[in-house]
Amino acid sequence: MSWWADIPLFSIILCLLSAALCSVLKARAARVTGYTVLALCVSGGVMLLSGLLSAGGSVTFMMGHFPAPWGNEIRFGQLEALLAIVFPLIMLMSLLGGARRMEEQVTSFRENLYYTVCLLLNAALLSQIYTNDLFTGYVFLEIMTLASCGLIIARSKGKALVSAMRYMILNLIGSGLFLLGVILLYDVTGHLLMENIRQALEKLHAGGEYKTGLTVIIALITVGLCVKSALFPFHTWVPDAYSNGTPASNAILSSLVSKGYIVLLIKCYCRVFGPEVISGSGINNLIMLLALSGMIIGSLDAIRTKETGRMIAYSSVAQIGYIYLGVALGSEAGYAAAIFHLLLHSASKSLLFLSADALQTVSGESCEFGPLAGAGRRAKGAGVAFTLGAFSLVGLPFTGGFVTKLLLGREALNRSVPVAVAVLAVLVVSTLLNILYFLRTVILIWSPGETVKKRTRFGPAFGISMIILGTGILACFFLASPLLDLICMGLTNFS
Repeated sequence: MSWWADIPLFSIILCLLSAALCSVLKARAARVTGYTVLALCVSGGVMLLSGLLSAGGSVTFMMGHFPAPWGNEIRFGQLEALLAIVFPLIMLMSLLGGARRMEEQVTSFRENLYYTVCLLLNAALLSQIYTNDLFTGYVFLEIMTLASCGLIIARSKGKALVSAMRYMILNLIGSGLFLLGVILLYDVTGHLLMENIRQALEKLHAGGEYKTGLTVIIALITVGLCVKSALFPFHTWVPDAYSNGTPASNAILSSLVSKGYIVLLIKCYCRVFGPEVISGSGINNLIMLLALSGMIIGSLDAIRTKETGRMIAYSSVAQIGYIYLGVALGSEAGYAAAIFHLLLHSASKSLLFLSADALQTVSGESCEFGPLAGAGRRAKGAGVAFTLGAFSLVGLPFTGGFVTKLLLGREALNRSVPVAVAVLAVLVVSTLLNILYFLRTVILIWSPGETVKKRTRFGPAFGISMIILGTGILACFFLASPLLDLICMGLTNFS
């Protein structure tokens, strides 16, 4: 086994140990430790991807060299390595972009705990990406939930506490449904390793056994993860959770946490159940209906709201619908479109929350739309970043969102006429609604507004995060072809 095969395990262990260390460090030392560990995780992901591209295929790593059912194992290929680069990088950029507000909104004696929570969250995300064990996925799924609550309540205000409580209750319901599905799946197959479960399910499916039971299991796991990732109609916790924390918290929660749950769901569909079992259960039809509904309802809610943060939060509901639409299509092209938009949305949403906070800062700290008039002129860098993020999620040409909608529309044409018509119609309507609330805001921030005598300096860290996140969004368009090739190659080794 090559040396780079140890990177996934060491990355997770490094995050866990560093999280424990940050809990006893002072604020500045914890901040430096957090940034360093995340940068090391990104570097490790780059080296892992380079090694996998050279070697080809995927690698299975047995923990302690103990085989199943006594041991645990992780498995990784090109797709996992790509996700392991993007997720820590976006978390690092979110922390850098929100560093200035962190000092204002998080007390110094709690700042070290903030980085403890972030590192625990990164460890959980990496574990979701790499694990080949379904129960391990559940364990780190719970760590993600608890860490996410910590990010919300880091800002000491009443709304944040209420938002965290609501988030906790609904996410624990999702966790309970997922765990119940795992228990029933273990009862049916006698395995927890994903590949072993797949082999047992193929035999059961071929023999026509447990048809109803398997449908119930798939429904429990799907609904549980849909609740946690805010697919319509399980999205009611989103506007509060995504708009009452610090800017860094809002960026991390909206861009990464929900994506970790979706990655686990895609892994369950591709590696645990397989396309035949999923297709036979009919769950794809339900997901498609919910995804299409979410694309419309999320946009309508975004139009109705009067606060910038809540508008960006509601737009996540619509964008999650795009990801789930790719999953519902069920083909390799559909999954590729889902993962492509997952990566794009992660960068775009972090960029939007961070830049929107900067625009609010130069507009008297108001969350309302009115005072934002001319904010882009007062903070040009933040204005450009917000515009780029908005254009991308609208799906205008020369942005990654345009590629996503093109991929989804093209794949829908391979389906039956009613499905193709429904998908294409909703894509068009959703795009028009996106234009209404995003471009309305873009026009507002660049329109003439009151001048502010006090000049606000956001610092180099904010500028670096805006440049890197914005570059990532543009790369999703200009490098779409090699990126999609990499995703498709990774999906081949993912199942």
